Amino acid sequence: MNRSLPLTAVLAAGLAASVVAAADADNVEEARVPSGHIPSDPGALRQIQLCGPPLAPSPDAVDRTRRNHPDTPLILDAEAIDADGLRALYRLRGDAELRRLDQHLRAENLDLDEAAGRARVPGAFAYSESGLHLWGTAGRFDLDEDRIEVDGAEFRIHPHMHGAARHLVSTGAEQTRLTDLRYSTCPPGDELWWLHAGSLDLDHDAGLGEARHARVELGGIPWFYTPYLQFPIDDRPRTGILPPSFGQSDTDGGYFTLPVYVRLAPNYDLTLQPTYYSRRGVQLGGEFRYLRPSFDGELSAEYLPDDDVYADQLREDGEPEIDAERWAVDWSHRGDLPHGVDYQVDVERVGDVDYLRDFSSDLVGSSDAELESRALARQSRGDHEWEAELQHWQNLRPDDRDDPYRRWPAIGYQHTPGVLPGGVEYRLEGEAVRFELPEGPEAENDEQRPVGRRYHVNPRISWPLQRQAFFIEPGLSLHHTRYDLDRAGDAPGDEQLSRTVPIASLDAGIFLERPFQLGNRPFLQTLEPRVYYLYAPYRDQGDYPDFDTSERGNTVAQLFQENRFSGIDRIGDADQITAAVTTRFLDIVDGREPLRASIGQVYYREDRRVTLDTDPDDPALTRSSSDIFADAELRLPGGLSVRGEYRYDPEREVAAATSLAADWQYQPTPGALVNLGYRVRQEAKDDEDDEPVLETTQDLIEASAVVPIDARWRGVGGWQYSRLERTNLEVVGGVEYRQCCWAVRGVARRFRRGAAREVENTFMLEFELTGLGRLGQDTASFLEDVVPDYDETVF
Repeated sequence: MNRSLPLTAVLAAGLAASVVAAADADNVEEARVPSGHIPSDPGALRQIQLCGPPLAPSPDAVDRTRRNHPDTPLILDAEAIDADGLRALYRLRGDAELRRLDQHLRAENLDLDEAAGRARVPGAFAYSESGLHLWGTAGRFDLDEDRIEVDGAEFRIHPHMHGAARHLVSTGAEQTRLTDLRYSTCPPGDELWWLHAGSLDLDHDAGLGEARHARVELGGIPWFYTPYLQFPIDDRPRTGILPPSFGQSDTDGGYFTLPVYVRLAPNYDLTLQPTYYSRRGVQLGGEFRYLRPSFDGELSAEYLPDDDVYADQLREDGEPEIDAERWAVDWSHRGDLPHGVDYQVDVERVGDVDYLRDFSSDLVGSSDAELESRALARQSRGDHEWEAELQHWQNLRPDDRDDPYRRWPAIGYQHTPGVLPGGVEYRLEGEAVRFELPEGPEAENDEQRPVGRRYHVNPRISWPLQRQAFFIEPGLSLHHTRYDLDRAGDAPGDEQLSRTVPIASLDAGIFLERPFQLGNRPFLQTLEPRVYYLYAPYRDQGDYPDFDTSERGNTVAQLFQENRFSGIDRIGDADQITAAVTTRFLDIVDGREPLRASIGQVYYREDRRVTLDTDPDDPALTRSSSDIFADAELRLPGGLSVRGEYRYDPEREVAAATSLAADWQYQPTPGALVNLGYRVRQEAKDDEDDEPVLETTQDLIEASAVVPIDARWRGVGGWQYSRLERTNLEVVGGVEYRQCCWAVRGVARRFRRGAAREVENTFMLEFELTGLGRLGQDTASFLEDVVPDYDETVF
């Protein structure tokens, strides 16, 4: 739980740090590089972005605790030294120097009280230590207590902070006070902005700073003034105003958000986020976070009492009642109970089905079709585990999709004792679930959607034998399921159903490998044939409901499952043999797998009779073999990866489905990045003459890039195009201009939102004063979603 106000805190942190590695101030001249030249060395490029080399040495080179160690010498040097040995008093005259470890003080004259650890400089001086260069017209130093008092101070702090103060008093790690302060992170002599303050007090123990009569000048013109300002100077969260954000879109108009962070307690905080939309009105948002030893969580909410844009849309749609109240809630809670019980609660709800279309925030939802809310409790005791769950769905497309079944409740149990005597493995799974619908049981035409309870138990026993070159695993399992149903009205069918299906399987495979070389690089190729026999007798399940079951996907891995259905409302009958082979190329040097490919097919000894959505008379159920499934993944040097799947129908001698995903990532220079992607998916459909024709269901081109135009300008863009719809799904373009102490970023986005694919245009703008704060929309977080590896390239 960490929120802070990034204003003038950087100055405080720099002054307080003062921790390690001294260097002479003569070595801090800024390196200048022509703005039109992009260096190939990453370090040189970063120097340009960060205003050249640091203004003071790094604070990570010297152990500061060694300063007071008896073996650390205190060195005095001057043209003349007057000493009082009894009282350890020294007067240095002419080019006086005082050195101890990383501390270095130079002046024309200075007085030293070695016993008290104090030094006084009556005139101009230069002082340096790890992380700091300091100049003044007069100064007093307590070397043992790390106390500094300086008149006419000028300072440079690692890495790029500098400024001046009429008077400076620092007690090391406790307090710092500056009077008539000016501060900037711009290059000395080329300051675009300054922070001025009549006084600045830094309490390092409390982690707070207080500024009086503070103002920010940009180009010599005051832009911000406050008579009093309190702010954090470390990572400890503090109550205060966070940087605002703003932007513009076609639907919302202009919008402006001013977050307020409230530190309620060390383990509780609240962030209020009021947002003004010029076309919609005022939205109230907030996030409450809490942390306790036995539980933690986050509660977020948004509320718009009267959405003007949504009200107009409802009127255009002819709605008889106009309800333009909009809201959303997202609650995530985790906790632990006695006896090893852990639980979680996740609630996602919106006030209307169009909310996620209109407010594309991260508050709720990973899907625009439905939102899940659930409560789950789980306990593990040795090899026993149980869980209880309540699950609820909010359907956001009621006109296009049936309401999902709710698990209200579900109780599950699993017993996994592991390996028993003789090498036998045993597992027992069971569940009891009540499935509900919002309006109770449904029946329309021949389609029924009953509600009710389902009880299921599944013991399994196997005897795996694994060796380095082969494996073999016979297995037996039993699926017993009972239903107590409530059907709609006079809908036909039994209300109590029961089914028991035994399943036998035998899984075996061998591992072959051979070394080879490509050029001078050693590789290892494997060949992994695998055979899987499965037997399950037929049980009539035509009257059984479909609560949460679907047919498995078409991949090679799915060919080795006990059940060809993903749920337990259908247990498929089987008398079949699956044969497959996989090969891999392994790079022996770095362990990479540049190539993996598999191919497999199922051979049926009996026709399949258990179906879900398939027509029982479908000829595919009487075939002697399945389609041939193949998949491969190729990863080549240079950032190219290709993944493909292919399904071939040997009976009709045509491709049944194909998919291809190719990605290429290229970094031509430091700070530059190019991503290209292509995705296509096809499935065979019968035409009017019942001839199979490959129909494209997805055909996408994706491209994104970060392009350093020169050392100061950088462009960024993203493009997603659907060849299937012949339209742009999303186009993003942005530009950043960065000087060493400030930056401005603008990002424009044109995209299609919602199921209706309405075109929307938005614009985001962000200003940054390096070391002081940011103003505007968080463009970096948005671009991380548009450009893969954007954060690793830019930051």
